[in-house]
Amino acid sequence: MDSINFGTGRIGEIISYLKKKHNVEDATTLSEDIKLNALLDSLNLDVEDFDALIAENSPVFRTVKGHAFESVFKYILEENDYLAIQIGGDDAVDLMVNDFSLQLKTPNMAGTNSEYVQYKTHKTHGAKSEKESMGYYHGINHFADFLVGLITYEPLNILILNQNEIPRHPNDNNKIKSPFRIRWRNHKGLNNFERLGIKNIDLKRNSHIPSNALLEVLPKSSSKLNLKSEIIIDTILTDGNFRIWDMSIRGFAREVVINNFLIKHNIECLNPVNLRPIRGDKADFAVKINGSNTFFQVKGVSTNNCRFQGINSVVATETQLTRGRVNDHPTQSRLYLKSDFEYLVLALGPPLVKLFSEEIGIDFKIEWKIFMIPTDELQSHAKMNHRINSLQKFLYKDLLKYELSSENISKIFKPQLCS
Repeated sequence: MDSINFGTGRIGEIISYLKKKHNVEDATTLSEDIKLNALLDSLNLDVEDFDALIAENSPVFRTVKGHAFESVFKYILEENDYLAIQIGGDDAVDLMVNDFSLQLKTPNMAGTNSEYVQYKTHKTHGAKSEKESMGYYHGINHFADFLVGLITYEPLNILILNQNEIPRHPNDNNKIKSPFRIRWRNHKGLNNFERLGIKNIDLKRNSHIPSNALLEVLPKSSSKLNLKSEIIIDTILTDGNFRIWDMSIRGFAREVVINNFLIKHNIECLNPVNLRPIRGDKADFAVKINGSNTFFQVKGVSTNNCRFQGINSVVATETQLTRGRVNDHPTQSRLYLKSDFEYLVLALGPPLVKLFSEEIGIDFKIEWKIFMIPTDELQSHAKMNHRINSLQKFLYKDLLKYELSSENISKIFKPQLCS
């Protein structure tokens, strides 16, 4: 296991590792076991925790669900001997099939029923609303040749719309309306694969549906999505879907690892919002120590700001909220107050532990490392000393003194430890 090289642990690096090791052009063509084990090894989680991480965390589940249709569609075409080529970087095109460009969409359930289906088609980057700019909407001239919209998996109902059938914005006929609603029953585009040059396709095989979800390798996720586990795994192992892994799964994996460690040592985590209504949400969990509530904020590594330079290798982490501005406003600032938590909990995943340990020349195991850094020792903002700087940097060799382990856990949590 020590020979595994996933780089910093981003999904693109895991995919590259699999392609190089097994000499394939597409990592999803590998066996289900190989693909799943690579994901599990990168997170150092067992399959049960990984399954629960997807199925029981709604932000992860929603993201996987939204992207799974692309894997299902590709899977159906390929088992019918048609090639679907994935396109990355252009959010108006997902796949190429028979030289046709396709944009795949899942239904917006709030506007979907047994007669009508609703899809959102606005851009995910750029203008955030129509009020800001009409650039919020896709221009039909720069859109895919066909919009391929899921309606239901079982029975399989897919709506294939050409550009002329896609509703336009009432204020600009060159822009696609978003969301738009269309009657799907008896629509001439319903399961009309001939529009894509596909003349022979068996949609009754339902081979994407598990015969018994409880026997799948990810039973909870498969049951909830009603899809085979391999399709879920392939959805994650797709470069274009990097946000599923890089921005969602890895973050929740940190919480799983930290939570499991504390449970193992009988440490009870408390909801900080219940303990402190004002700014309680600025901490991730709290623990009662010596009769007082101690607050903790969990962060991951900001890989782009890390430096791998031997003994002087630097670990960086962003210590700011995701929204707000850099100011001293009591509610709108994205900068934490020093009083928001007593400890910054920094968690490094196994690939980064491997990289940093090799850089400074120390022995290591493929495992997570958890560091508990007192807030008093964090860098303050240059102009607002009562707030924490938005970026913290540590020499990895110096960071090791903050490592939380079974041997030193009593230094912080001793009063709460059970006998």
